Amino acid sequence: MNFQSSDSITINAVKYDLQSLEALAWKKLVNGSIKKKNGFRTMCVGTTNENKDSSLRIVVNRKVDEIKKLIFFHTDNRSRKFYDLQNDNRISLLFYDARQKTQIVVKAHATLHVNTELSNEKWQATSDQARLGYMTILPPNTKSITTTLGYEERFSEVKPTEAESNLYENNFAVIACEVYDLEFLYLDYYGNRKANFYYENGALTDCFWVVP
Repeated sequence: MNFQSSDSITINAVKYDLQSLEALAWKKLVNGSIKKKNGFRTMCVGTTNENKDSSLRIVVNRKVDEIKKLIFFHTDNRSRKFYDLQNDNRISLLFYDARQKTQIVVKAHATLHVNTELSNEKWQATSDQARLGYMTILPPNTKSITTTLGYEERFSEVKPTEAESNLYENNFAVIACEVYDLEFLYLDYYGNRKANFYYENGALTDCFWVVP
């Protein structure tokens, strides 16, 4: 299928047709995963629970595989979003950077990794500070009568040793999001531009310009 378009949009004095715009979108997502000050470093994640209620939260864009069309983030497997994804693995990801004047919305199917080779590899690469998020005694969002860190108070002053934090690796999960729908929106004073891209098994199957 030919995705070439005679039409194009101009971003920072560079013209992009549909094919090159799709490549630009993934380049921006990759940059967000490796550059801490990039606007696409964080994303808003949406899931739906068994009552069809939707929930949103901000997570860190940990890795992007532009070849396989995968986006990864980490979470506590006792969290509500993990429970939601166990019951319905459809997930939405929202990226926005005002400086780049770009919004990217992704729909994907999530695969949950707990105590796998992938999750172990990512756990080993996680800093002591980041590991504290998985060391809470009770699951995230558990009601408390007082303000609480969730983990032992001493860790607010002295970071856990590797041996101490490794006791909590079972709470750690890696979420791999296989993208099947990507919307690219460029915000411009002279008129916004938007394109949609669709994938099956990591391969682009359709794309077209749409009304912003």
